[in-house]
Amino acid sequence: MRVIFHDILNIMPLGQARQVESLEALLSEADFVTLHVPESPETLNMISVDELACMKRGAYLINNARGKVVDIPALIDALQSKRLAGAALDVYPAEPGSNGAPFDDSVNKWSTTLRQLPNVILTPHIGGSTEEAQRMIGEEVSTSLTRYLNYGSSLGAVNFPEVDLRAITAEEGEHVRVCHVHNNVPGVLRQVNELLSPYNVEKQYSDSKGDIAYLMADIANVSPQDVNKLQSLISHTSANILTRLLV
Repeated sequence: MRVIFHDILNIMPLGQARQVESLEALLSEADFVTLHVPESPETLNMISVDELACMKRGAYLINNARGKVVDIPALIDALQSKRLAGAALDVYPAEPGSNGAPFDDSVNKWSTTLRQLPNVILTPHIGGSTEEAQRMIGEEVSTSLTRYLNYGSSLGAVNFPEVDLRAITAEEGEHVRVCHVHNNVPGVLRQVNELLSPYNVEKQYSDSKGDIAYLMADIANVSPQDVNKLQSLISHTSANILTRLLV
């Protein structure tokens, strides 16, 4: 198999895979197109009328990424006109809400037409609902919560800023990690950094998501007497939501 791929970033290929310059170049060359993207404003209907027209006649489309990445009515037209040889989907813009609920036109107005096409494979979007997946999800969630409680890391958060710093080692000596959740408003970093100015800031990282922002900073040479005082000072800043100091 000859593998080509397109990404918005230049990334190192694996094996003999080759990166192409544009999505259009990939669509015009690939016999099978698979999608591996998140749902975002940039990926909404990223495969629609124009993109399907770029695909090789007789090609196949596989989407197990996100349901809104593909314009399904446009895909139906491409399949009915025989431009595409077939498609396989296990994600949809709207999906049944429970076990046993029908997948019909009450869910998506084109569901019946899509189900009747002979050159389509449709599978339910339940990969995360198997016993094995649920066990792995439980392990991942508990590990993430432990990392947040012990180290302040929020990597993998969905509705919260993703912030992480490497763990403090014993060789680095006396350090305190500041974990400051605050409203995403101007001037917060200036306020906090003024309070941290008496200390040596070893590492600092901040990110925001919507109205919430999260700052982590590792500072050195903080005496035990200063820990509670510093936490109180940061907690009383105007935008504070939650401040923790990890010693």
